[in-house]
Amino acid sequence: MKKSNNLCFLLFFILIIFSFNALAQSQFKISGHVIDSLKKPVEGVSIRLITDQDTLRTNSDEKGYFSFVKTPKTKFYLSVTALGYKPFNSIYEIESLKKNAVLDPIMLQTETIRLEDVQVKVKVDPIKIKKDTIEYNAGAYTVRENDKVEDLLRQLQGIEIDTKGAVTAMGKKMIKLRVNGEDFFTNNVEDYIRQLPADIIAKVQVIEDYGDEANFTGIKTGTPQKMLNLVTKPGLGKGIFGGVDLNSATSNAHNLGAKGNVWKNNKQIGFGGRYGMTNNEFSTLNNGALNGNIRDKISKEFSIHGSYDFSNGTNRSVQSNYLETFNPQGTIYDLRESVNHSNSLTNDINLGLNGSTAKNYFNVSLAGALADTRNEASSTSNKSGIIRQDLSSNSGSRNNNPNLNGSINWSRRLSNNKRSLSMGINFGTNGGKTVSSINDMIRYYNETTNILLKDSILNRLVEHNASSSNFGGNIQFSNSLKKATDSTGYNFINVSYRFMVSRSRNQQTTTVNHPLGNSFVVDSLGQDYVSSFINQNISIGYNANKNQLSYNFGINFSPSIIIGQYRDTGQKLKNYQLNFSPLANLSYQIKDNESLSFDYLGYTSSPDFNKLQPIRNNNDVQNLIIGNPDLKATSSHTADLSYNKFGLKSGLSMMANLSGTFAINNVVSNTVFLRDTLNSLKQQTTYENVNGIYNIGVNYAFNKRLLDNRLSLSIDGNVAYNHNVFYTDNVLNRSKGINVSNALKFNLNQKKYNFNTSASYSFSSNTYSVMNQNIKNVQVVALSGSASWIPGKYFRLNASASKSLNFGYSLYAGNPLLVNLGLNTSFLKDNRLLFSVQANDLFNQGALFSTSITNNSISENRTRFISRFIQATLSYNLRHFGNKNSRLNSNINAEE
Repeated sequence: MKKSNNLCFLLFFILIIFSFNALAQSQFKISGHVIDSLKKPVEGVSIRLITDQDTLRTNSDEKGYFSFVKTPKTKFYLSVTALGYKPFNSIYEIESLKKNAVLDPIMLQTETIRLEDVQVKVKVDPIKIKKDTIEYNAGAYTVRENDKVEDLLRQLQGIEIDTKGAVTAMGKKMIKLRVNGEDFFTNNVEDYIRQLPADIIAKVQVIEDYGDEANFTGIKTGTPQKMLNLVTKPGLGKGIFGGVDLNSATSNAHNLGAKGNVWKNNKQIGFGGRYGMTNNEFSTLNNGALNGNIRDKISKEFSIHGSYDFSNGTNRSVQSNYLETFNPQGTIYDLRESVNHSNSLTNDINLGLNGSTAKNYFNVSLAGALADTRNEASSTSNKSGIIRQDLSSNSGSRNNNPNLNGSINWSRRLSNNKRSLSMGINFGTNGGKTVSSINDMIRYYNETTNILLKDSILNRLVEHNASSSNFGGNIQFSNSLKKATDSTGYNFINVSYRFMVSRSRNQQTTTVNHPLGNSFVVDSLGQDYVSSFINQNISIGYNANKNQLSYNFGINFSPSIIIGQYRDTGQKLKNYQLNFSPLANLSYQIKDNESLSFDYLGYTSSPDFNKLQPIRNNNDVQNLIIGNPDLKATSSHTADLSYNKFGLKSGLSMMANLSGTFAINNVVSNTVFLRDTLNSLKQQTTYENVNGIYNIGVNYAFNKRLLDNRLSLSIDGNVAYNHNVFYTDNVLNRSKGINVSNALKFNLNQKKYNFNTSASYSFSSNTYSVMNQNIKNVQVVALSGSASWIPGKYFRLNASASKSLNFGYSLYAGNPLLVNLGLNTSFLKDNRLLFSVQANDLFNQGALFSTSITNNSISENRTRFISRFIQATLSYNLRHFGNKNSRLNSNINAEE
């Protein structure tokens, strides 16, 4: 009986041990997060957790998170697979004391899929709208033979491209380019959208980018910038492309250029060169340029990049400028004609090192430039109104300006990604020496009879030396308010500190040459001034992301101090100021293809040195400039609200953006009129701090797509209101401006032809509180159209026409009718050799006008150039993307 009891006790003890062991094993919870190369969550990933006893399976949710709640072993094998991505396999071992383990984020790489010749025609959705990304499916748009990415972008609603290739999305410029989520060569958007072929692109993404460091830490603050990411079709994420082009025009303009790029996944090597010359009655150009760049991954964690640009050229241009300045005493009308001749030589170099692991992010950058510029200018100025004078001026100058700047940034995830620490430093230095020879002749007239009274000659030599340096740093710490095992989102509180110290020194000597041959230094026109600006920023914020909503809010404190000293007199000045402002960011995915975002940011900036130093600047003898050493730093605030929506069934998309800015202690000019020794009026400008300057504007775009996305109807435009405050004759005045621009567009795109028309109207009105509410209105009505026809595989005909009706300009603007015709043809295998002939402005009515408004002045500019010419271009294009077995078929929809 006793033995039986002992045996039962032993069995019971063994059972208890195994029960505790099994219970202990069941308590292990493993969770993780699956992302792609853009650090976006990947949904529906198949995940297997394998031990020597069992295999557990699960899938990632819509946010990319997954978990295993009953893991029997601390050591296990994880297998992650998803369609369109390379498999991920790894062995893990966790500490036995941890009952809940969170793995480092698992990043999946896009897999190259080799496709046989196949055509798949599926109706695709052209747009997907997410919290911080608008994605366009290239398969929904028309792509023709030899089209570049630029041609594809022109079809996308909300995106505009100017004649120089600058890309804007809802009025904001694209400042960064990536391909498949990786930095692409020099990140120059304008350059590479004109080199990459459109038929290798599967998707175009416009991303609100807060920077690489923010993507790593998850702490997104400040105002985002627009980034363009191109996603290639499977198998086409590498290649060789470039070419040589030669063009010649009847305007006596000739150019030769060459570019080459080698793109092998993580290795990118590019080079280029160009030489051009133009010689006609309005402009003379003789420019050469060379450039090279490299980007390579030197290890699994680190990559390097570098670039060098060299340019040397001469430029001669002819311009007309008409300036109206309103004043309580009357209005000044100034018609200026100028001829400028410059010669410049520049060298730019950029170097960088990037590193990223599961726990650390590292970035080092260094940039330097050396510029040597010589300029010769001659101009005439004819003033009428309350001042009646003529000025003839000739000047020559040489400027040498070297500069160097760099930064080091590091971030680390701490404590199972619950905390993060970021630190960085930045520095810069630049110098410059300018020697100017200025020769002026002023003719004075009787204000009533316009009879010439007297003329005056002033010749002087101005030598200006300037140098500045700056040093700054930052540190940021964030701490999670959620448990590491909580996969529903994140909540962080973050604290940051930034500082910037800058120091500048300016020395100027002015020597006046007397007509009799004597010369003397004018002490009152010289200076030796040193200034320092110290700015600090302390920020406290809360950052959260859950389901469709992510947001952060906080407050900035910005103490700043400006210190100045005159070396020759020992006089000192000091100005201290404390500013504070809220900060906020919000991104809300209302529902599929509908999003809302809001950004608000405040920052402090120091006045420009030339506005601080109280030494007379008489480079323009009719307008002397004297700085104000008591100026305060300016506190600027910007806010931005964006709404995007796309109807999958209706095909109607709507994009709207509302933005505004205002500033405290803004620096404005104060222009007063003085009597000179001849009892004639001249202007003197000083500077003051004011409040009340603000502007608000809205950009919008409505687009309706029909006929399987081949037909597009759109209405887009912007409305802006600005309110300015300024001084005239020591009296505070205000100006109000309204700018309205609207366009109705019709686009039909087929494989064999396309047709585009637009009708636009712009209106600009400006009202001043001086001179009994003077109003300046400029209106432009424009009609334009373009067409392209591809009658055969090797030919393309192009035509475009536009008619503008201009109202309100003081300079003669006319109502030009511009008509252009072109023919393109291609030869050789893969159409590598292209020849084109383009006839521009057949009726010779072209003109280049611009209008700008500064306080109580309106300036109109007209640049003279030859607009009617015929240009012939011969180019050889090299393009090979993907592997030998890759197939490029523009009918394949790469919707994954």
